[in-house]
Amino acid sequence: IGASSMHASQFAQALELQKQHGWAQFVSMQDHYNLIYREEEREMLPLCYQEGVAVIPWSPLARGRLTRPWGETTARLVSDEVGKNLYKESDENDAQIAERLTGVSEELGATRAQVALAWLLSKPGIAAPIIGT
Repeated sequence: IGASSMHASQFAQALELQKQHGWAQFVSMQDHYNLIYREEEREMLPLCYQEGVAVIPWSPLARGRLTRPWGETTARLVSDEVGKNLYKESDENDAQIAERLTGVSEELGATRAQVALAWLLSKPGIAAPIIGT
């Protein structure tokens, strides 16, 4: 059984109910997490790690933003209203992260996507990113 995209407090309540009633255990949490969006590090990731729940992040490449030079546009990026809303508040900071990612990628001789995914997979409790979102 898995859960997706909720506050850590909500998931903690669901975990408690599951334990109280002897229901099937949660084994996964599908949440938004990548080099740009790291909010889950505050509460959700520690909760999942503590409870033994694997995390399967969605949008691990930030809807393509972590795969190309910052500022380079694509037809999808122009028409992607969901992506515009997901990242509009942090665009300036995101550019700095993307630039650093480019530098690390060049140093390692790897693609941006490879480095971004390797970073994600190096985090405790991350089982498998959901590629393609």
